[in-house]
Amino acid sequence: MADLQEAANQFIEDLIAQNMSGLMATFTPEGMSKAMAMGQGQQPQGGAPTRKEAVLLPADGDDHPVDLVLGNEEQEAIIGTVWREMGGAWKVNDIHVKKQP
Repeated sequence: MADLQEAANQFIEDLIAQNMSGLMATFTPEGMSKAMAMGQGQQPQGGAPTRKEAVLLPADGDDHPVDLVLGNEEQEAIIGTVWREMGGAWKVNDIHVKKQP
Protein backbone atom coordinates (compact mmCIF):
# COMPACT_ATOMS: atom_id res chain seq x y z
CA MET A 1 0.00 0.00 0.00
CA ALA A 2 1.23 3.49 -0.85
CA ASP A 3 1.62 5.89 2.04
CA LEU A 4 -0.65 8.93 2.27
CA GLN A 5 1.92 11.29 0.74
CA GLU A 6 2.36 9.02 -2.28
CA ALA A 7 -1.41 8.59 -2.68
CA ALA A 8 -2.01 12.35 -2.51
CA ASN A 9 0.80 13.04 -5.00
CA GLN A 10 -0.72 10.52 -7.42
CA PHE A 11 -4.14 12.15 -6.95
CA ILE A 12 -2.64 15.51 -8.00
CA GLU A 13 -1.09 13.91 -11.10
CA ASP A 14 -4.43 12.29 -11.99
CA LEU A 15 -6.20 15.61 -11.43
CA ILE A 16 -3.83 17.49 -13.74
CA ALA A 17 -4.00 14.76 -16.40
CA GLN A 18 -7.79 14.55 -15.98
CA ASN A 19 -7.42 10.79 -15.46
CA MET A 20 -11.03 10.15 -14.47
CA SER A 21 -10.60 6.43 -13.84
CA GLY A 22 -7.68 7.10 -11.48
CA LEU A 23 -9.60 9.83 -9.68
CA MET A 24 -12.81 7.81 -9.36
CA ALA A 25 -10.93 4.86 -7.88
CA THR A 26 -9.56 7.14 -5.16
CA PHE A 27 -12.91 8.47 -3.87
CA THR A 28 -15.17 6.92 -1.27
CA PRO A 29 -18.86 7.08 -2.27
CA GLU A 30 -19.30 10.10 0.03
CA GLY A 31 -16.22 11.79 -1.43
CA MET A 32 -17.43 11.13 -4.97
CA SER A 33 -20.78 12.78 -4.18
CA LYS A 34 -18.97 15.86 -2.87
CA ALA A 35 -16.67 15.99 -5.89
CA MET A 36 -19.61 15.73 -8.29
CA ALA A 37 -21.47 18.50 -6.45
CA MET A 38 -18.35 20.64 -6.59
CA GLY A 39 -18.19 20.47 -10.38
CA GLN A 40 -15.22 21.50 -12.48
CA GLY A 41 -14.77 24.96 -10.96
CA GLN A 42 -12.49 27.70 -12.15
CA GLN A 43 -9.29 26.42 -13.75
CA PRO A 44 -5.90 28.12 -13.33
CA GLN A 45 -4.83 30.14 -16.37
CA GLY A 46 -1.36 30.12 -17.88
CA GLY A 47 -0.77 26.47 -18.74
CA ALA A 48 0.20 23.48 -16.66
CA PRO A 49 0.91 24.06 -12.98
CA THR A 50 4.56 24.62 -12.16
CA ARG A 51 3.83 24.06 -8.49
CA LYS A 52 2.01 20.97 -7.30
CA GLU A 53 2.23 19.94 -3.70
CA ALA A 54 0.30 17.72 -1.29
CA VAL A 55 0.52 19.25 2.19
CA LEU A 56 -0.33 16.76 4.94
CA LEU A 57 -2.09 18.42 7.88
CA PRO A 58 -2.52 17.02 11.42
CA ALA A 59 -4.83 13.99 11.55
CA ASP A 60 -8.15 14.12 13.39
CA GLY A 61 -8.89 10.53 14.37
CA ASP A 62 -9.41 8.52 11.17
CA ASP A 63 -9.57 11.71 9.07
CA HIS A 64 -6.31 12.84 7.47
CA PRO A 65 -6.61 16.33 5.91
CA VAL A 66 -4.40 17.09 2.92
CA ASP A 67 -4.25 20.41 1.07
CA LEU A 68 -3.56 20.02 -2.64
CA VAL A 69 -1.74 23.13 -3.87
CA LEU A 70 -1.62 23.79 -7.61
CA GLY A 71 -0.20 26.93 -9.12
CA ASN A 72 2.10 28.78 -11.43
CA GLU A 73 3.92 32.10 -11.22
CA GLU A 74 0.67 34.04 -11.56
CA GLN A 75 -1.85 32.23 -9.38
CA GLU A 76 -2.52 29.40 -6.97
CA ALA A 77 -5.44 27.13 -6.11
CA ILE A 78 -5.85 25.05 -2.96
CA ILE A 79 -8.15 22.05 -2.80
CA GLY A 80 -8.87 20.73 0.67
CA THR A 81 -9.25 16.96 0.93
CA VAL A 82 -9.82 14.53 3.77
CA TRP A 83 -8.41 11.04 3.38
CA ARG A 84 -9.22 7.79 5.16
CA GLU A 85 -7.48 4.44 5.05
CA MET A 86 -9.99 1.86 3.83
CA GLY A 87 -9.26 -1.73 2.92
CA GLY A 88 -5.53 -1.10 2.77
CA ALA A 89 -5.80 1.93 0.47
CA TRP A 90 -6.04 5.69 0.99
CA LYS A 91 -9.36 7.16 -0.18
CA VAL A 92 -10.65 10.74 -0.47
CA ASN A 93 -13.73 11.07 1.74
CA ASP A 94 -14.19 14.85 1.47
CA ILE A 95 -13.13 17.52 -1.01
CA HIS A 96 -13.70 21.26 -1.27
CA VAL A 97 -12.08 24.36 -2.75
CA LYS A 98 -10.17 26.36 -0.17
CA LYS A 99 -8.71 28.94 -2.56
CA GLN A 100 -9.76 29.76 -6.12
CA PRO A 101 -7.06 30.54 -8.70
